[in-house]
Amino acid sequence: MYFIRLFSYLPLWALYLIGDFLYVIAYYVVRYRRDVVMKNLRNSFPEKDEKTLKSIEKQFYKNLADISVETLKALTIRQKTIMRRVQFDSKLVDEICNKDESVFLMMPHFGNWEWVVVAYSATTDKELRVTYQKLRNAFFNKLMLNIRSRFGVIMHEKSKVVKDLLGMKKRHFVMGMAADQRPFLKEQKFWWKFMNQDAAFYTGTELLAKRFNIKVLYVRNKRIRRGHYKVEFVPISMNPRDTGEHEITKKFISLVEEDIRRDPASYLWSHDRWKHKKPTE
Repeated sequence: MYFIRLFSYLPLWALYLIGDFLYVIAYYVVRYRRDVVMKNLRNSFPEKDEKTLKSIEKQFYKNLADISVETLKALTIRQKTIMRRVQFDSKLVDEICNKDESVFLMMPHFGNWEWVVVAYSATTDKELRVTYQKLRNAFFNKLMLNIRSRFGVIMHEKSKVVKDLLGMKKRHFVMGMAADQRPFLKEQKFWWKFMNQDAAFYTGTELLAKRFNIKVLYVRNKRIRRGHYKVEFVPISMNPRDTGEHEITKKFISLVEEDIRRDPASYLWSHDRWKHKKPTE
């Protein structure tokens, strides 16, 4: 951890030079998951030719290298620096919180999702909580917890979030949920078309929103230029108990697709999102 912290003290311009080198290694030498990335791109954009797909693929790997060094930088980045680089339009969240109500934020793996968590915790005066999937590697699990909780985020392991919510006396909070992860095979899931393919989704956020009647917003994260992002919050459901079955999850999927089609290279294509196949009826 000590050497990683020292590494993170390098200025961003130096880290981006390292990121450029990592891109070359990952794309041309190691060929990190290139088969998975191109398979996902071809299936998601059947209307695009190979030249266009190859361009998206290369830009994705460049973005991934940037995200990697930016995430490490978050371990020591100054509060005013991260606030300058990630701008928020948080009027909708503020309106909800000012009424002493809580809100769930559904967030995809798009842009730099790690910087969104760190920057929002540095920016807001609201009580920010975030759910996470515990990593198998204890060292990297501790590293990511240190990064995400840098400016006071309260972390909740995904498997314990229901128990945590039930035990909380204070109900007024903002809670971020990474909602586009692939469920494990034995977990409860909802199947829906996502980028032209059957995909499984967690329904936990929707179930919790309905149970506690907590408003749900979508985190729209736009990459403006290298190292600069703009975040806005889009309504998914302002009264969850009045929504139909899976309505919240379907709206989230639709919004993620909008962002992917607007900026394909900013999605996490290296994750084998469609690995599990929908069971036949």
